[in-house]
Amino acid sequence: MRLRTHLQRCATIKQPIRVVARAGQTSLNASSGMKPASKDLQPPKDLPTLSSLEWSKPLQIVRYPDPRLRAVNAKITKFDSSLLELAKEMIQAMYLDDGVGLAAPQVGINARLMVFNPHGKEKPGNESILVNPEIVSISKSTAVETEGCLSFPDRCSNDVSRTLIYADVERPRDIIVKAQDEKGEPVQLQLGGLSDLGAFISRIFQHEYDHLQGILFHDRMKANVLDSVRTSLQALEEEFLVANPGVKIQRIPAMKVKKGF
Repeated sequence: MRLRTHLQRCATIKQPIRVVARAGQTSLNASSGMKPASKDLQPPKDLPTLSSLEWSKPLQIVRYPDPRLRAVNAKITKFDSSLLELAKEMIQAMYLDDGVGLAAPQVGINARLMVFNPHGKEKPGNESILVNPEIVSISKSTAVETEGCLSFPDRCSNDVSRTLIYADVERPRDIIVKAQDEKGEPVQLQLGGLSDLGAFISRIFQHEYDHLQGILFHDRMKANVLDSVRTSLQALEEEFLVANPGVKIQRIPAMKVKKGF
């Protein structure tokens, strides 16, 4: 994920992630204004498991509409040096494209792993690695922000500084998450809050978590917003099909035509 103004918005605020429970502690209490995660945010039933990770250097960002971005992502069960090395390589791939978040399917690995750093490469050492994450609950209140995704280069922009497709996406402001760290230790996090950085980290997590669910950011766009980037998305679809003839892809929905006046 990339957000145009993240460096300015995140420069001076500290302690954005609140760890509210670890292994052996009681589960999270329901917070005021929260509700259970919706069905699309729940991991698929009968989720496959992955006992070993197969990957090679250098990692390459997978571009829309590559089918791997829509595939089921397996639960990781082995926490070893290979997992940590993969996470480190993902962080470097993320920084190479000036990103602040990256999910494993975005580098062609269908596993439930994400990395992020809200400060980006400007402040290394602030990276988070989350394995097998799950959203437990979401806030009833939502917010709209402009997002970009490393898997969605913009082929139609006349602005040379605009390398990605950007569009507004509505998401819950706050979330409660459970996951494992790179060592397999359980953690529970409360993301969001009143600070700009807290809200930004909540959004990064949700964007990357969607990738683990096979959901892409244009799936979350309202119809009028989707229409505003339709040409750019279709250009990526045609580019992929030319390079990969015969491969079946999931195209964006057709534009809805209003009838009457």
